[in-house]
Amino acid sequence: GGGFEVGVHIADVGYFVRPGSVLDAEARGRGTTVYLTDRRFNMIPEELSENLCSLREGVDRLSVSCIWTMDDEGLIVDVWFGPTVIRSC
Repeated sequence: GGGFEVGVHIADVGYFVRPGSVLDAEARGRGTTVYLTDRRFNMIPEELSENLCSLREGVDRLSVSCIWTMDDEGLIVDVWFGPTVIRSC
C-alpha cells in the first residue's frame, strides 16, 4: 500500500500583522475570531480576514501548514510543519 497525506493549512496573517504594532496588540487581546449565531467579532480587521488573508479559490496565499503522512491503516508515520504557499481549489 501507498499510504496517504493529510494537510491542514491556516492563512498566515503574520505577514500582515507586524509584531509590536497596534494591530498585533489588538489581535492578541482578542485571541481568536468569535462566531455567534447572528454576528462575529473578528480578531483582525475585515479587510485582512475576508480578503488579503482569506483562503480563496484559485488565489495563492501564504499559510502555515501541518502535513501528516499516514500508512494504509491511518497511523501517523511522519509529521511536517512549516510555511507554505497554497492555492485553494
